[in-house]
Amino acid sequence: MAQILTRLFGAYLLLTAIAVALLLMITPLIHDGSPEYPNWTIMNYFMALGVILMVVLTYLYRWRLDPEQTDNYTCAIVNGLFYGSVVLLMLFFWQYFWLLDTSTETGDAALSHIIYFPLMDALYVVLGLIIGERLLRYGGQQ
Repeated sequence: MAQILTRLFGAYLLLTAIAVALLLMITPLIHDGSPEYPNWTIMNYFMALGVILMVVLTYLYRWRLDPEQTDNYTCAIVNGLFYGSVVLLMLFFWQYFWLLDTSTETGDAALSHIIYFPLMDALYVVLGLIIGERLLRYGGQQ
C-alpha cells in the first residue's frame, strides 16, 4: 500500500512539474498584459501541495538513510534534494503569501516578477521531475 501511495505521489509531482514547465513557456504567449495571472493562480494550489510533498518525502528518505552503510554519492543526492526542497518551500510560500496582498505590488516589486517567479518555477520543475521520477521508478524502495 505504501509503495502504491509513493508512486502516486511521484506521478503527481511529475505531472505538476510538466504542467508548470509548459505554463512557464506559454505564459508570454497567452498573457494579456494585465497584472492578474489567472492560470498561475490555479496552478499555485497544485504547486503548494507539490512543494509540501517534496519536503516531506525527501525528509523521510533522508531520515531513513544510514550514512554508515550508504555511499557518499547517494548521501549527497538525498541531502541536495532535501535542502533544495526546503529552499523551494521558503521561496514558494513567500511568493504565495505575498500574492495574497497585491497592494504591495508597485514599482520594483512588480519588476521582480520577471526574474523571481520564473526562477522559482524552474526550481519547482527541476526538483519535481527528479523527485517524481525517483518515486515513480523506485516506489520508495531506494
